[in-house]
Amino acid sequence: MTDDEVLEAVKARVQEGRPTDLDSCLLTQAPASAEALAEAEGIIGYPLPPLLRRLYTEVANGGFGPFGGIEGLRDGYASDGPSMLEVYLQYDEPGPDPEEQAPPSPPHGVLLICNHGCAMWSMLDCRHPEGQMWWWDQGDRRKCDLTLCDWMRMWLEGKLEHGIPGHLAVEDEESWC
Repeated sequence: MTDDEVLEAVKARVQEGRPTDLDSCLLTQAPASAEALAEAEGIIGYPLPPLLRRLYTEVANGGFGPFGGIEGLRDGYASDGPSMLEVYLQYDEPGPDPEEQAPPSPPHGVLLICNHGCAMWSMLDCRHPEGQMWWWDQGDRRKCDLTLCDWMRMWLEGKLEHGIPGHLAVEDEESWC
């Protein structure tokens, strides 16, 4: 599927009243403003992938997509607690005890974009022009051989029921287990 086909398929799901996989998440936000996009990209330090920019401005400011939906930008959907950008800004804050075996913060440019519950997240690497996807499972994180468009296509095809399939994991120096 192309970006245009993914965009149209997501729009159709939203119009059908099925913006996410959860029956409890049926209301979507208004589209994001140009100001919210500019603010997010300034905070992240990288441009959002073109498909995500279009989804935010043409569909909604989060609240659509796998599981309970993609996190929004300013004034958008937040699944649980602080917004995606607030969490991103906390990456640089030191933890309470440097002796703890806590996972290191994700690299700059990598966002926790979709909460799957039970400390599992899909992550988006904005350093990659098309948005490379990562998987976070209770602190362990792995890059995946998957772009944002691929991830959205898999969701639309019903192939993301339990997160990103393990066979798509890529081991490298930025993965952490």
